[in-house]
Amino acid sequence: MREETDDLVIFPTLRRLGVAWVIVSVPVITLLSGSVRSPGGYVFVLVYLACGAYTTPALVAGVYALHHSPDEARAAYRVLYAGLVLMWSIGVGMLVGVGTGWTWANVAGLPAVAASGALQILGVAMIVRTRSGKRAMSVDVVEAVAAVVALFAPVIVLWGPSIYRAEHAWFTVPATLTLFFTFAGIYWTALLCVRLGPGRRTFEACALGIAVIGSVNVALQIAQGVSGFTLPAPPLILVNALAVSMYFLIPLYAPALLPPGLGRLPPQDQVRGTRMGTAVTLAGLAVLLAATAAVAGERPWTVAFSLGVASVLFVLAALRQWVATAETRRLYRQVEVASEERGRLLAQMLERSVDDRRRFARQLHEQAVSAAASFATLAGAGYAPTGFSPLVTEASALVRGELGRHADSLRDLMMAIRPRDSARQAQARLVTPIAAHFASVYGDGPSPELTVDVAEDLVLDWVTETVVLQIVHEALHNVWRHSNATAVDIVVSHVDGTVTLRVSDDGVGFDADTMPEAPGLASMRSSATVVGGTVAITSRAGEGTVIDARLGDLGGPWPDPPRPTPPPTRTPALRLVTR
Repeated sequence: MREETDDLVIFPTLRRLGVAWVIVSVPVITLLSGSVRSPGGYVFVLVYLACGAYTTPALVAGVYALHHSPDEARAAYRVLYAGLVLMWSIGVGMLVGVGTGWTWANVAGLPAVAASGALQILGVAMIVRTRSGKRAMSVDVVEAVAAVVALFAPVIVLWGPSIYRAEHAWFTVPATLTLFFTFAGIYWTALLCVRLGPGRRTFEACALGIAVIGSVNVALQIAQGVSGFTLPAPPLILVNALAVSMYFLIPLYAPALLPPGLGRLPPQDQVRGTRMGTAVTLAGLAVLLAATAAVAGERPWTVAFSLGVASVLFVLAALRQWVATAETRRLYRQVEVASEERGRLLAQMLERSVDDRRRFARQLHEQAVSAAASFATLAGAGYAPTGFSPLVTEASALVRGELGRHADSLRDLMMAIRPRDSARQAQARLVTPIAAHFASVYGDGPSPELTVDVAEDLVLDWVTETVVLQIVHEALHNVWRHSNATAVDIVVSHVDGTVTLRVSDDGVGFDADTMPEAPGLASMRSSATVVGGTVAITSRAGEGTVIDARLGDLGGPWPDPPRPTPPPTRTPALRLVTR
């Protein structure tokens, strides 16, 4: 299975050596197990070779992987590592038991097995939780308990008496308890693969392999103990070595970044189905009923046991329905909140659009008013000229009056279409469209935390404001498409008459020195050149991305609308030409 080097914690050389060790050692250990002739010898090969050959190097690799694991999964990796350490200690205890005649080393065997299995299941469940988006963990826990009970109950019905009455119960009973946790491991690792989505990787494959192959291995070991260690050792040792080798491969293929899982989906797409948990539970219940019918004649207690298991499953089903309903209501409430937020932003965008039309109309009519005022001034200057006929004087007065009325009408219209707040700041004009665009990009899905900081004294001309919005919009699209960020900060300010814009995120980043320029960055540079600006980008893998833009000169505040000036005291040099 092909892996990208930068996606993993352990460097490639060590991974190759680890895989080579597994490939070489599994056949060798299987061959060595052919000389086993006693229970003590079998346990020695099982623990010392088939387990210790992989758990011991896994402890070393696990320390390195733990210190370089993703922050969001580090707590889960610590729990998994604690379970591995405890499992290794159990093996040491078994070896001591072999050497001391089983006098004291296995006294704490069952609690240790239970603790190790619980830690490993808890670690996987913690990773599942980080990839479950807005789903409730309580539903997963209830489903897992129901599935494991349904799967494990037939084992008790069919083989329970043989297991605890066996001559080597010290071996079969802990193995049976281990089987319970491997069943749980199958469910949780399968759930992990589902939550991580498409694109399976070696890490998840090894985790699922531990659970599936481990369940087969534990079942075989139980059969070995029940039979008095009379089964041939090599096949059982081979299966055990394959299962335990996964513990070594997991830290070697630990991912540096986990896929987003369900967190990439909007809340309405996270409403869970019931197929996986229900199918497993019903299948286990059917097997339990069939097993009970087969052995009820010789084991009457199995009827009461199966009824008790069925009652527990019924209660768990009711509990699951209750918590799942609460989860669904919470998810759809988030959809409602997102819809309300979009409606509010849409209303603000509409208001901004109206103000933009007012502003545009005002700029157009300023020219008309100025021209009308000039014509009125010129006409007023020719009032009652000496030597002109009364007809000309009357026409001049009519023209002057008509132009004056038009000027007053245009000035009134200009005041009517002028924005209500003539001193409106860029802060109010930028924050709303940026937030609205951000919400439209992410839709109903989860989004990073957005912070927009615009200088309070900043006033932009219309062109510069448009360029700022264009660059921010393109930057937010890049964050949505590539960064997997949890926070985005946007700062708009000014320095020495130049507008400064910074868009930064805490996402995965990239190598800006080697990555070719993307169309998004080219579009931002093109927009900046309209106002004589520049755009620079700073990014490193795993350290986020920063986009800095410097955009021309600041535009000034809107001037007050011009008013017609009074006629000059001198008569302009104008003459009426008649024929």
